[in-house]
Amino acid sequence: MAQPTQTFFDELIAAARGCVALLTGRRNAPDYFDFSQRGLVGSFIALVLSLAVQAFGPQLIGISTPPGVSMSVVILASIVTAMQFGIAFVVLRLLGRNDGFVPFVVVQNWATLFQGILAVTAIGVFGQPFAMNTAGEAAQLTSGSIPFVVLGIAALVMSVNIARLIVTLRPTYVALFVASQLGTALVLQLMLGSMF
Repeated sequence: MAQPTQTFFDELIAAARGCVALLTGRRNAPDYFDFSQRGLVGSFIALVLSLAVQAFGPQLIGISTPPGVSMSVVILASIVTAMQFGIAFVVLRLLGRNDGFVPFVVVQNWATLFQGILAVTAIGVFGQPFAMNTAGEAAQLTSGSIPFVVLGIAALVMSVNIARLIVTLRPTYVALFVASQLGTALVLQLMLGSMF
């Protein structure tokens, strides 16, 4: 386990290295994260920053958004994250692996921050991933779709490696854990997306 870091910036740099290690499947990935109570608090600061990046990042890079979208993004992302943590807690408890919950939360919070930064950067460089057709009835793919497909694949790899390397679940449990996380996110976004 990693030693507690001195500053939030040190923790940020270490977490970025840890996320790269997770993405590449390196077994020493847990060494970059602080799973102490201080590290847990730092990861929640990263989660709050992530919500801010997702909500206000597009506006900061000059992309106009309708009024109220930022607050909708914050509310939707907060609900999805809270539900994913709840499902993770239940699944880990059923598997007898309560010890993996805090490491999961810490790493998931940091991964969410870096995903948000990459998503906003991709929008700034390549444009929106979807555009409405002229009748406003269906979304169409744009040149910005490809980076989001790549980000989606990277997110799936991260989810598997978090379950495998951070929570240290067996392969069948990895599949169950990842499916429960992705299923929760997908179902909630579909259900709540129409409300916001």
